[in-house]
Amino acid sequence: MSSYQKKVLGGLFLLLALGAVATYFIVSKSNNKINEDTVALFSNPEGEAPYTDLLGNPVSLEQYLGRTLVVATWASWSPFSTADLNTLSELSSEFSDEEVVFMAINRKESKEQAARFLQTLQNITGVVMVLDPRDAFYLTVGGYAMPEVVIYNRKGEVVEHFRGVANKADIKTVVESIINSK
Repeated sequence: MSSYQKKVLGGLFLLLALGAVATYFIVSKSNNKINEDTVALFSNPEGEAPYTDLLGNPVSLEQYLGRTLVVATWASWSPFSTADLNTLSELSSEFSDEEVVFMAINRKESKEQAARFLQTLQNITGVVMVLDPRDAFYLTVGGYAMPEVVIYNRKGEVVEHFRGVANKADIKTVVESIINSK
């Protein structure tokens, strides 16, 4: 191998190493930012709830501090939302005696549109249905898949963030680990 080829390979290696280091720092900072923003979702210093239920009553994540909170994003246009809402409903019946709240936050749809979609579903019970007209939750947790499930411990800290269709067994395992860590 000529000295020119060695220099080119060395330069490429150096560029790859710098790219890896830069990627690491970007991802680390982005994860920290998501966690800081998520904590802000619970503290809500302005005092007004950013979300409402289907009846228009204010809902704040802060009111669920002290309990395990499983939050899924959903929308009527997502073909996977039905499966996730059914999963949350099934899990809510399995953890009915525990301090676990299952919440589904709608992504930026009108109350009427969300209600129409929910009327097409069978037996969705035990899930707190929430409207997020500004899509604040999804943006704050760094959403990029649909749906997404975020699980919080009793302190409001993110324990797990699943992207895509929720796996019932995975969610159950995380919730049980939080409950058993009392």
